[in-house]
Amino acid sequence: MENKINIAVFAHNESDSIVRCLQSIVQATSSPEKLNVKVLVNGCIDDTALLVNNFSKQYPQFQCVEISLGDKSNAWNHYLYSDIDESQFHFFMDGDNWLPALMLDHIESVGMNSNSIGIAMIPIGVSESLRAFLAENRFISGNFYGVSPRFIQEVKRYNFKLPVGYIGDDSLVMYLLEKGFDYKTGLDENRIIEVIESSGPVIPRIKISIKNLKMLHTRYKRYALRHFQQEVFYFLAKQNRLDELPEQAELIKKYMFNIGWKPYLSFYGIQTFYHPYAFFKILTS
Repeated sequence: MENKINIAVFAHNESDSIVRCLQSIVQATSSPEKLNVKVLVNGCIDDTALLVNNFSKQYPQFQCVEISLGDKSNAWNHYLYSDIDESQFHFFMDGDNWLPALMLDHIESVGMNSNSIGIAMIPIGVSESLRAFLAENRFISGNFYGVSPRFIQEVKRYNFKLPVGYIGDDSLVMYLLEKGFDYKTGLDENRIIEVIESSGPVIPRIKISIKNLKMLHTRYKRYALRHFQQEVFYFLAKQNRLDELPEQAELIKKYMFNIGWKPYLSFYGIQTFYHPYAFFKILTS
């Protein structure tokens, strides 16, 4: 069977950017007939689904998958446990990003022919220092990453699902790509994440406006919530207790006083000023 280029696109109210995103996917490969793209339209109240369906009339390789709940982690679970080909690589990307021309050709030639457990693309549109940090530490970015057949089979073998409401799915997925699901064995050096630096997804720059200031305010609140969710995740991982990871992210509150003082006292830039909001939101959820 010929390998497909399998991509899941997360789209939550992305009517302003989704068509450009999908067009970039077509232009990112010299073999668009190999594309197999599922656009996970989750919890949308705008025209995203209509735009995707119209696009798929011209490109039947694209399919609109409507999910009522607006949650990225839930959409990730939905895709992994749908009828996908577990013998092939699968990629995840955000619907507000776009891909450079022929980027997918480069991935096919470099990443998909390797024995890597996952593939990380270093995004364009971020600072050079962040790009260097991501590459040096072999971090995956949630904007675009790929998982191997081996990882997909592990996910299903352990019946693992991301907690619904979990923010920062990429950090959790990265940990599992590196460490695996046998938490007591320690880091497995054979679980290699292939990092491709030369051409990654483009992240749109945010222009200063009243609308975007509100968006940044909302984003920093999410970053603060993600901060504590990740700290609980790492706490459970270090304790070999990831089987306790709740199905709903809001249920992490029972662990909030077990993660030590460092998450509360460390400075994380502007996001730090939103930590009290996140702390009380979690405790009162």
